[in-house]
Amino acid sequence: MLNRFLPYLIILVLLFGYSGQVQATKTFGYSLSQENKSKFVEVQQIVPSVVLDIRYATANNFTHSKLYESPAAKLRLGTAEKLKKVAEEIEKKGYRLKIWDAYRSPEVQFALWNLIPDSRFIANPYKGYSSHSRGSAVDLTLIDNQGNELVMPTGFDDFTEHAARVNDNENAKYLKEVMTKNGFKALASEWWHFDDLDTYEPVAIVQKSSQKTINYKVRISVSAIGDVTLGQDERFLYEGSFNQYYTLKGSEYFFSGVKNILAGDDLTIANLEGPLTEATDKPNKSSQGTRAFFFKGNPHYTAILKDGSIEAVNLANNHSMDFLNKGYEDTVATLDHAKISSFGDEKVTVYEKEGVKVGLIGLNTLGPIEEGVNLDNLILQLKTQIETLKEEKTSMIIVSFHWGQENKYFPTQVQRKLGQLAIDQGADLVLGHHPHVIQKYENYKGRCIVYSLGNFVFGGNPNPWYKYTEIFRQQYDFVDGKLVELSSPQIIPCQLSASYRPEPSK
Repeated sequence: MLNRFLPYLIILVLLFGYSGQVQATKTFGYSLSQENKSKFVEVQQIVPSVVLDIRYATANNFTHSKLYESPAAKLRLGTAEKLKKVAEEIEKKGYRLKIWDAYRSPEVQFALWNLIPDSRFIANPYKGYSSHSRGSAVDLTLIDNQGNELVMPTGFDDFTEHAARVNDNENAKYLKEVMTKNGFKALASEWWHFDDLDTYEPVAIVQKSSQKTINYKVRISVSAIGDVTLGQDERFLYEGSFNQYYTLKGSEYFFSGVKNILAGDDLTIANLEGPLTEATDKPNKSSQGTRAFFFKGNPHYTAILKDGSIEAVNLANNHSMDFLNKGYEDTVATLDHAKISSFGDEKVTVYEKEGVKVGLIGLNTLGPIEEGVNLDNLILQLKTQIETLKEEKTSMIIVSFHWGQENKYFPTQVQRKLGQLAIDQGADLVLGHHPHVIQKYENYKGRCIVYSLGNFVFGGNPNPWYKYTEIFRQQYDFVDGKLVELSSPQIIPCQLSASYRPEPSK
């Protein structure tokens, strides 16, 4: 009987075995495919038409240094395959892709973050692996068949608001459309950056330099205000003067409208325009004609700064020497006694909180009595002072400039040159004073240049025609004394009254 059914049993066993083998093969094939998608490949192996211009493998990038050992472009296979579809589609229009960056090692991500700790432009490596470090992000542009780049909103790694204006440029708009159509997500602040919608686990091996244990985090909130003149010119009438208001209302009055705001930060910086002294000898300002003013206030006026929660003042301006060296020295001494930091010209100061050191530099482009300065010497001084603070292991550097033209709403070329130079040399924030009106701030390489904050508590004019001012505020996060992230700047609009008391705008 068994012999009779044996052929059928063999057939059934073979069929079952074959079916199981087919199912196993399908399962194994699916698993292998998923594994293959996550492996790293050279992009040009998958997309032969792509052109490489890997900027970080050269010094032709915003760091001006070579960060990659090899100019290769690597991506996950799944990401590269999506890029291939993009290349095939744009080829119909006579275009090709040029890649500026692809896979980026974690240690390079840390290096870039240390230069631009602004999450709008650089992913914060302290919060995890970026898409670049996962091999699923690409920075690219379009070129024609002759290799010419198509006109885009900006160049590569332009850390300004212009890089976000995709819809203002047809080429950038088309690039975004074709990339998102094929499985990528655009980054709003950078027209050239695209993330794969598929996510991948980070590579297992990470260099020791990026295996950083985050033990100690400190946040410092910095506020900056404009020109503060405590006192007046001796020729002013007493009636309605700053001195009269001090006598009638006391030291708490002048900052009472904004004290709650300024008390909420760690460091408030003002430009103190005029000495606190009882000196009487003055410099010769005859060259200024009717524009010559000699401001000073009673040394007890430091109480106004204390009551206003002002921690540091810049003395590099064109009125600190209104009563010569005696007036200046008296000012420094009375500020020291009140435990208010002062800085400017040759005096560089370090503010410290919980082990974080903030270096403060002040420079005056007008000269002590508006006699002018040698700009080359000023630039040399700027570079030297920043380098000195770096050697002292400061965590952050703030440079305050007295510059520009009075009553002008736009910064001069000299202001822009000096502000950007300060950032290039290592400053993390640049503050500006003197125009007596507000000038806009600029985001340059992830750092702010505040060109002019206008007047604030200004005894030089009881009723200024320009009544707008503002408080600039920004938060900075430090890990183990190193700047790792900064917030977007906050502008708090204020208005000046006819009685030397700024208030928040309603």
